[in-house]
Amino acid sequence: METRQARAELTAYTLDLHKRTIPADAILHDFRVGPGHEGLAEHNPNVASFHYEGEVYFNVVNEIVASTVLPERCAPAAGRMRAEAQ
Repeated sequence: METRQARAELTAYTLDLHKRTIPADAILHDFRVGPGHEGLAEHNPNVASFHYEGEVYFNVVNEIVASTVLPERCAPAAGRMRAEAQ
C-alpha cells in the first residue's frame, strides 16, 4: 500500500462500476496493485485500486501507474528551482 498523486486526469471505476474522472493533482490513498480492496476480484494481478474522497476506485494497473507519481516527486517546479538556486 502506498500513496500516489495523479499527474493528469485519469479514468477509474467505482466498485459499482460507475466511471469517474479523477482530477489532476488528486492524492490517491491506500494504493494497491493486484489483490487488494474488498469487492475486487482477487485473481487479477493487473488491477490497481485506491481510495479517493472516501470511495474505492480501480482500473488496469498500467492506466493508473502511467498517470500517477509518488507524492515526493510532485514538488512544484517553482519550489524546486528556488531550492536549486540556493
